[in-house]
Amino acid sequence: MAKRPLTRDLQFEKKNQDMVKLPKYARIQKRPIPHPPIASPYAGPSTPKTVYISSSTPFMSAVKRVQKLLHQTEKRAMASVHLSLSNKTKTDRQKLAQMAEGHEKMRKEAGQEEIFIKATGRAMEKAMRVGKWFGEREREYVTRVKTGSVIVVDDVVEDEEGRKKVVEEGEKIEKEGEEKKKKKKEEEESGDTESAGSKSAAKKRKRAAAAETEELPESRTRWVNVVEIAVTYK
Repeated sequence: MAKRPLTRDLQFEKKNQDMVKLPKYARIQKRPIPHPPIASPYAGPSTPKTVYISSSTPFMSAVKRVQKLLHQTEKRAMASVHLSLSNKTKTDRQKLAQMAEGHEKMRKEAGQEEIFIKATGRAMEKAMRVGKWFGEREREYVTRVKTGSVIVVDDVVEDEEGRKKVVEEGEKIEKEGEEKKKKKKEEEESGDTESAGSKSAAKKRKRAAAAETEELPESRTRWVNVVEIAVTYK
């Protein structure tokens, strides 16, 4: 039995509008989705730490990257405790009390610094599985899921040869239509009414004429769904 996709229950706001259909001689070339530079694991708590997931990211590799970042949050929180314990003027009892207090403080501070797992499109399912791995270990970690969208830019690539063929095809259809008109002996019931064949030919001629004059945009934008899973110590 196939597993139920974890992304099935996610809800996203629909932002994309119906896009204008491109002619046959043009195609869309997707650009990589930009994201901020990856922060150093050793940066302070004010710098967000994010693990970006792609469809080719190995599952356990992503889990270990998140674990490493979480471990660094713990080390940063513990640094102040080690500093205070280095004071030689305090008694052993004072140090033990301070160690217990410092441990609680460390867990609290580490629990306030979140590590983010982000993915878009088809990679969202893998990101959700990574988040589920941490969510199942609820004694140690806390997770929360947030959905959203990001705007991306795609390039419109024009094929000159393809455009030329479309124009030539339109000219050929137009020529054939003129020849049929000359051979036609039967009068149309109404001077304003065209036969189905002539209507189809007229549409193709119109498309061919548009292909000659239409200026294609260099790019166009669209919205892509994104999922963000925040992981922190409990």
